[in-house]
Amino acid sequence: MTTHAGENADSLQPDDPRELGPYRLLARLGRGGMGTVYLGEHSAESGSGRRVAVKVINRELASEAAFRERFRREVTAARQVRRFCTAPVLDAELDRDPLYVVTEYIEGPSLERAVAERGPLPGSDLEGLAVGVATALAAIHGAGIVHRDLKPANVLLSPTGPRVIDFGIARALDAADGPTRTGQFVGTPNYLAPELLRGEPVTPASDVFSWGCVVAFAGTGRPPFAGSTVPEIFYKVAHEAPQLDGLDPSLRELVAAALDKDPNNRPSVGELLSRLVGHTQPDPARLAETVQATWHAGVGARAATAPPLGPTAGATREDTPPPPPPLRFASTAVRKPQRRPSRRATLLTVGAGVAAVALGAALLAAVVGGDSPPEDLATVFSDDFSNSNSGWGGGTYTLSNGYTNEGKYRMDADFGTQLRERYAPKEGKDMPARVLVSVTGTLVEGQDDAQYGLSCRSTDDGEREYLFLVRKDGKGGLLRKKAGDLGSKELVTLESTPVEKDGPNRLQIACEEQDKGKKVRLRLWVNGDQVIDQTDGDQPLPNGWAGIAVQRGANAAQKAIADFDDFDLSRIDG
Repeated sequence: MTTHAGENADSLQPDDPRELGPYRLLARLGRGGMGTVYLGEHSAESGSGRRVAVKVINRELASEAAFRERFRREVTAARQVRRFCTAPVLDAELDRDPLYVVTEYIEGPSLERAVAERGPLPGSDLEGLAVGVATALAAIHGAGIVHRDLKPANVLLSPTGPRVIDFGIARALDAADGPTRTGQFVGTPNYLAPELLRGEPVTPASDVFSWGCVVAFAGTGRPPFAGSTVPEIFYKVAHEAPQLDGLDPSLRELVAAALDKDPNNRPSVGELLSRLVGHTQPDPARLAETVQATWHAGVGARAATAPPLGPTAGATREDTPPPPPPLRFASTAVRKPQRRPSRRATLLTVGAGVAAVALGAALLAAVVGGDSPPEDLATVFSDDFSNSNSGWGGGTYTLSNGYTNEGKYRMDADFGTQLRERYAPKEGKDMPARVLVSVTGTLVEGQDDAQYGLSCRSTDDGEREYLFLVRKDGKGGLLRKKAGDLGSKELVTLESTPVEKDGPNRLQIACEEQDKGKKVRLRLWVNGDQVIDQTDGDQPLPNGWAGIAVQRGANAAQKAIADFDDFDLSRIDG
């Protein structure tokens, strides 16, 4: 279900709602298999010019309890995605009918429409699109979700650069066993990764494959796996080489690498960015600003021929300043991808003119620094807690510990148990030496000083472990080392963390053995923002279990209850 912002909008039909919650609906933007998209504005801000896209879910889907729960999880996760090069989720109705989700309204046509009406994007615009979409994926994966349906219709060409929409929402259409209830794959055949056809899990590498398809389409005007029927397309995706004739040579090798049939051979999103911009450690947030500064505001403008819908509609204006000279991100040949990112920086080739040289220097500065969660990952174990027999213990929810009927895992801590922990049903001896542990948590009951979080390199009784906890109110957090008879100590204490008090919050801890076990590096993120990077070289703990934890506050009479969802263990390969 795509938001074709800036494209033709139809007037509201008699059975369309005029208001939903605090939003006044102005026009119908489109309709898809999941629902209808409307142009709207916040009632309290009526006349201010701020527009939103309101996506209303079809009633037949919203009536299914399983769909509603999946939709809730996916929208909740999508709200954690950082805003660069995406259409951020602003609001949602997840409890009452009709269900809907509100995103930023993006002016400009879809990539699909722009290419259909104007042809393939020229060199510098194509490179800007490739970088912008990869940057959006970095934001999406940083929140612990996978887009699953990246395609030209889900890339909008705004005046400030490409924007990716509808990330993660497609998963709500999945049944528990993978395919949808109609037996169809979630995704668009021409842009679907081959591992999905083989019944394998969706991973960030699947989005990298779709990125390659989208860039190939943008540069040639056709998908790299074209066919007249769905079975023919599926066969080509699974077995044939992509058709990349006519694609800019500076991008062809990297796109071909992204379209490798084996997801383990594809570059990660971080590698895509490093090879596109010629630096080994690009910072997506600052890179997004540079894409915006160098984007040609008129890209796709002639495709957006619909009359203005208000003071903010329309992709361009007559008083829009001329775009800066084109900036080529990395015109040197791209090396064949390896499992580890290249350590050799390539030079930026800048178009003629002093302004272009200045922008090139700004880009070099922008891509240095920043530390997002690792992206070169291989999933070892994951659990969305929809199956109450997945091995965590506790059975179906009864009191305060175990699986809930809402598809989460609940734990409490009270006067008798100040700290309660559970460990993933993955033997500690089988745990990777370099692992990223992720979970979405919500403290549903407890004082402001109650805490919850993750552990790694633990014994199954919790006597030895690294434990990461954050306070409910965000006014503190800690990284604790428990070393059995040697006692425990706080390796790091935090005065604040970027948590949403009422949750949910995405917590992640990377535990990485270094120097043949003589050191352990511990990095921690809250909602994609790094809060700790600490190396323990003082009798570091050996490898072990990983799990989740909740700790009550200072008042022993007030219990703390935490709900956990979307737990993931991944091996760090990069």
